[in-house]
Amino acid sequence: MPDRPLVVVLLATHDGAAFLREQIDSILGQQGVDVRIVVSDDGSTDATPALLDELAADPRIVQLPAGAYGSAHANFLRLIRDAPVDGAAAIAFSDQDDVWNPGRLAAQLEQLRTADAVSANVIAVYDDDRRVLLDKAQPQRSLDFVLESAGPGCTFVLSPAAFDLVRHVVRTDPEADAAPIHDWLVYAIVRAAGMTWHIDPAPVIDYRQHAANDTGANLGWSQARTRLRRMRSGGFRREAAVVARIASRVAEGEQRARLAALAALLERGDARARLALLRGIGSLRRRRSERIALAGMLLLGVW
Repeated sequence: MPDRPLVVVLLATHDGAAFLREQIDSILGQQGVDVRIVVSDDGSTDATPALLDELAADPRIVQLPAGAYGSAHANFLRLIRDAPVDGAAAIAFSDQDDVWNPGRLAAQLEQLRTADAVSANVIAVYDDDRRVLLDKAQPQRSLDFVLESAGPGCTFVLSPAAFDLVRHVVRTDPEADAAPIHDWLVYAIVRAAGMTWHIDPAPVIDYRQHAANDTGANLGWSQARTRLRRMRSGGFRREAAVVARIASRVAEGEQRARLAALAALLERGDARARLALLRGIGSLRRRRSERIALAGMLLLGVW
């Protein structure tokens, strides 16, 4: 039987014992590939450490020494910096509380034949049994990565070359730790370098929604109010400025200058900066409705 491609899966955990076994079972049960799960635990105080010790009897599961990182972003950056990825045909990211479709990795490896990185839509699954498609597969824009991710990071699969670039930036860029969230940062690094990213419209996981989600589906009025408050405070704009600066140090030529200029605009909140952002809004968001909403906030001075 020919060797099957190895996918290294980076799994960040924190107090996830209620969901972790089902998640890991769905990863180990992937069809057509071999997997190595590398786990980093962020100071869990529930049964997660004991469960990981039990599951690590399987040689496909590698535990990094547990630490205290304080956020999913910091924990994933630790995995990016330190996880052993030798021999991998691809590197994937995993949350602790989802369920992967059995053919997910095999399908995404096929897509990596013509792309440097891939992501996909998901089905948000709620405690009341609702299932909602989260569609992130709109056509990409030249600078959409400055303001948004390619979708949930738990759908990301990177080629070794793309992962090596991300690892280098995370290890060396002085602002990597200050970026808002790992998936947005990873998408920005890969895109800014001119690598290709495919967003598949087919959902690949059940994306569990519950009270303990670190980052969830971002749907509903409550989430909309939270986003608006973040916009009005300037927090989101400053986060995007960090991403743009990191991306500018990855890019080359005209793209580098364009990103540096965009970062400078995002640091400002004055009317002239807002008008300059408004002129380039067509390049900043994939979804038309979000471009319209952002244009309105720029015109009203809300953002």
